[in-house]
Amino acid sequence: MDIIKRGSTELTRRKKKKRAGEHKNLFSIYKSEKTLKDYMFYLNKFLNYVYEGEGQIHGDEIVNLMGEISKEDIEDYIYHLVEEKEMKKSSVNTIISALKSLYRELEKHGLENPMKFIPLLKVTRHNFDNVLKISANDIQEILDRYEVTDDKSYRNRMILYTLFYTGMRSQELLDMKYSNIIKRENEYVIKIEQTKSGREQYKPLHNVCVDKLKSYRKYMESLYSMKEDEMEKSYVFPGTSTTDKKLSYSALYNIIQDMGRLIDKDISPHNIRHAVATELSLNGADIVEIRDFLGHADTKVTEIYINAKSILEKRALEKLPELR
Repeated sequence: MDIIKRGSTELTRRKKKKRAGEHKNLFSIYKSEKTLKDYMFYLNKFLNYVYEGEGQIHGDEIVNLMGEISKEDIEDYIYHLVEEKEMKKSSVNTIISALKSLYRELEKHGLENPMKFIPLLKVTRHNFDNVLKISANDIQEILDRYEVTDDKSYRNRMILYTLFYTGMRSQELLDMKYSNIIKRENEYVIKIEQTKSGREQYKPLHNVCVDKLKSYRKYMESLYSMKEDEMEKSYVFPGTSTTDKKLSYSALYNIIQDMGRLIDKDISPHNIRHAVATELSLNGADIVEIRDFLGHADTKVTEIYINAKSILEKRALEKLPELR
C-alpha cells in the first residue's frame, strides 16, 4: 500500500527493510500485552493520519515512519482529535501519553523525540465559558474590522461567513468543493460527503451565505481564468495559489486565531460552531432542530447549548435594575 505524507506530493512506498539488531523488540519494555496492544492501536491511528494511509503498520516500518514525524505533525493531529473528532480531552491525553511513552523508547535508540515538548491538555469539567466564548455580535465585530486586501483575505472572510451560516465542522468545510453546493428548486444545500458519522448529509444554505459564495466564486473564476467545469472540481477554500489543494486544518486554525485577536479573543474554528448552536437556541430553535442542523448523532451532545441558553438568560437577569 502507498502512503503520502500530509503536505507533501512525494510518494513513499512502504517496504520492509532489515534493520540493525538494536531495533528488534524495540517496545518489549511493555510487559503488559494489553498495554502494548493499546499503544500500537493509538500509534497506527496517528501514523495513518499523518501519512494519509490505511490499515495496520508493522515492524521496522513503524520506526522509519515515526522518525520522520515533526512537532507540527503532532500538533495538527491533536487539533484534529479535539476539534474534528470532538474527543474528550481526557481521552486525547491517553493518546498523547501513549505516544510520549513510545517516543521515549525510540529516543533511547538515537531518534529525535518530537513529543518531548508536547504538553498534556488541561482537563476540566465542561466549560460553559468556552461554549459561550464568542457570540454573533462578536463575529460581526470581527467582520467589521477584518480588511480584505487580496484573494487570501477574501477567502478568510468567506470562511468565517460559511462557518457561521452552516455550523460546519472544520474538516467538512475544508473538504468542500463547488460541486458540493447544489441547487434544488430555489434553495441551495451543501452536500457533505464525509461527516463524523460517516453518512452523507445535506445542509441548507442561508440566503446571505449563498449570495456571498456566488460573488466569491465569480471573483475566483476571474482571478484564475477558470471555466465553469473547472471551478466545479475546485476547493472552495484552497490553501495555495491553485484551487486543487485544500487548506490544512492548522492553517484554518491560525486564520481563526488571527481573526479572534481583532477583538482580543482566543478562539478556534469550533468556537464558531458553538456560537451557531447557542444563537439557534437563543432564537427559538428546539433541541431536535439544533441536533439535525449541526449533525449531532445524539441530543445529549446538543443539550449543552440549551443549558448555555439558560446561563445567558440568567446573565440577562443581572442587567435588570433593582426596584425599591
